[in-house]
Amino acid sequence: MRISVNKKEYEVIEEPQRHILVPTKKELHGWWPGKRECTSERMLINPYNGCGIGCFFCYTLAFPGHFQLFRESKVIVVAKDFDKEVSEQLDSIDVASCGYLSPVSDPFQPLNEKYRLSEKIIKAFVERNIPIEFITKAKVPQEAIELIKTQKHSFGQVSILTLNENLRKILVPRGASTDVLFQNLERLSKEGIFAVCRIDPIFPYITDRVKDLEEIIERARSSGVTHIIASVLDIPVKIKENILQNIKRYFGVGMEWDYRRLYKENIDGYLHADIDYRKRVFDALRNICERKNLTFALCMEYEIKKDEVRGLNQEFMSSRNCEGIDIPIYIRKEDKFYPACDCKGDCLHCTNPVCGIEDLAMGREGSKKDWRLSDYKRWSKELKVAG
Repeated sequence: MRISVNKKEYEVIEEPQRHILVPTKKELHGWWPGKRECTSERMLINPYNGCGIGCFFCYTLAFPGHFQLFRESKVIVVAKDFDKEVSEQLDSIDVASCGYLSPVSDPFQPLNEKYRLSEKIIKAFVERNIPIEFITKAKVPQEAIELIKTQKHSFGQVSILTLNENLRKILVPRGASTDVLFQNLERLSKEGIFAVCRIDPIFPYITDRVKDLEEIIERARSSGVTHIIASVLDIPVKIKENILQNIKRYFGVGMEWDYRRLYKENIDGYLHADIDYRKRVFDALRNICERKNLTFALCMEYEIKKDEVRGLNQEFMSSRNCEGIDIPIYIRKEDKFYPACDCKGDCLHCTNPVCGIEDLAMGREGSKKDWRLSDYKRWSKELKVAG
């Protein structure tokens, strides 16, 4: 079978999951434009468009382009030899922020076992002494752990939605078991790698019992975790009916109507649960974390206040950076990169850029908050002139 993408035809490879190999020139880039809660700058890396883990609530199903191919045909687009492209881009710059693998599709999804693009990309960063992080609901390959443990600011995040394995199979059908997810955290912690547990997202009336959430947090703490990140499910308007039909399918018509009543607030094309409900959940989570001597933050949580969109981290976050770890901007010295002196990585709040890059002092009024590879190249030139 062949499929057309951008007027070119590609052979569909059926095993281990339906996918196509597509040559790519896509570039490393920073956070998307618009509202932003992420304190630290990141270079976003997506080797796979589409994901074989199969979460019915995945917001990327509302994304355009290759993600619509996955939504409609269940064909994952694999960025052919993307690790080589990433390596060339890293060699073209003298300024780097932490790599982020990956913000939209699980880097260790089943298809990665065939191509190992995620491990190859991690290696490209670590060989240059540039930090990189990953977020996963799958088993972390041992190779990834062996690589990142050699780079002091690299770290891992593991998403754990429930301790109920039967429920986990509904929400994350082809992800790792709950036990394996906690083993991920233990394996990272034992190697001295900063490990984050994400309860992300929380499903109202399904996974939101405070007692159950506290059990996840306690087990994560026992696995070596010192930082928790959480969010409540939000629903892209574009795929609202699809998600609600799945809620009805798995949890009944009564639950579907509960969701329709709860999800009324539209913020930039995403429906959010009632703000009072969300704040109750977040307040309970922060209190639990404080009692257990853990730090806490939210991911992409907002409210509308006085006709403005306001991030909730300023109310609930207890760490300097939302991921619980301070990662500086890195600067090249000959063939390796090294941390900028005294940089704490909290670019969103920075007013005095010790890294030397004025653009990254985003605590200043009117500062741009989305960056491209061309910006990294420009900063590299500016630092050469200055230094």
